[in-house]
Amino acid sequence: MEAATVAAPEGAEEETADERLARQMEEQQERLGTAGQEPAPPVEEIRVDGTTQLGMFDAGGKQPTTATIALTGGKVMLLDGKAFRKGDVIEFSGTAVVREVSQSDKADPKTGIVVSASQDHRAQITDLVVKGVVSE
Repeated sequence: MEAATVAAPEGAEEETADERLARQMEEQQERLGTAGQEPAPPVEEIRVDGTTQLGMFDAGGKQPTTATIALTGGKVMLLDGKAFRKGDVIEFSGTAVVREVSQSDKADPKTGIVVSASQDHRAQITDLVVKGVVSE
């Protein structure tokens, strides 16, 4: 399969799609101030700081002791028909708006008595930028 060539910035020679993608990634890293830095090691569990106190409103029942957030939506088109392999780890950044906050009780399976509660959030991704593959 022959590599596709695309027009390069004015005054430069034509470049392949792979070269253009590499150049764009380098430019983005320079803008973000991350050029030349090693990527962060993969995390097992992502921790996020919220903007309000847990259980700020009284929904009745037990006060929540934990909180979760689920990100929904968000989709970007991949350049020049590029794709990812199963198992690829990608780095991205984005913006999401919290659209839903709910509380759920956690009952003891044997007794049925509520032993704790969780405050659950759903946030819709409104802007998503895929920075690239961190590892394969």
